Amino acid sequence: MTAAIVLCFVLAAGMAIVGCLDQRKLYWKTASWQYRNPEANEPSDAALAMNRIGMFVGATLMIIIAGILMSVDGASTYSTAQVKAVAYAAESKVGQGSESGIGSSYRASSGVYDAVNEEGGGNVEIRSAGGGKYELTNSDGENPVCLTVEVDNQLSLSGDGEPWSHSVSTSVTEGPC
Repeated sequence: MTAAIVLCFVLAAGMAIVGCLDQRKLYWKTASWQYRNPEANEPSDAALAMNRIGMFVGATLMIIIAGILMSVDGASTYSTAQVKAVAYAAESKVGQGSESGIGSSYRASSGVYDAVNEEGGGNVEIRSAGGGKYELTNSDGENPVCLTVEVDNQLSLSGDGEPWSHSVSTSVTEGPC
């Protein structure tokens, strides 16, 4: 998004500079070579004035577009409360309670990444902080929230149902992990 904003400002500056130049000299330097008789095809004063006005209007539009892009970019950057809401939503998706089968940290880890990507809509970055901790930030790397996921594998020798079960416990804290 930043590249598009910079491009709009560069194009606006270029259009403003071209608008400030002598339009008649600009015609003779850039377009007169196309005609067998360039004097007969020279634009009128009104056409040259419209070209100048068009350059300034184009520069103004580029600045307006850059302003719109800047406001959209600012609106898509999540605050701490929004990152925390994504962490809580991911926490509920990862799930709490016991399940049958052997629970693995890898399966829980991929579940955390999937839940954050789904809930954050691409506006929340996630990185592993080790030890079952995941640091969530907005797309600019700001407003950190720590999501902790612990998988507890349990072996049941009672003979009732599945011999293995696991429980997943999660917690969310504001700040880096």
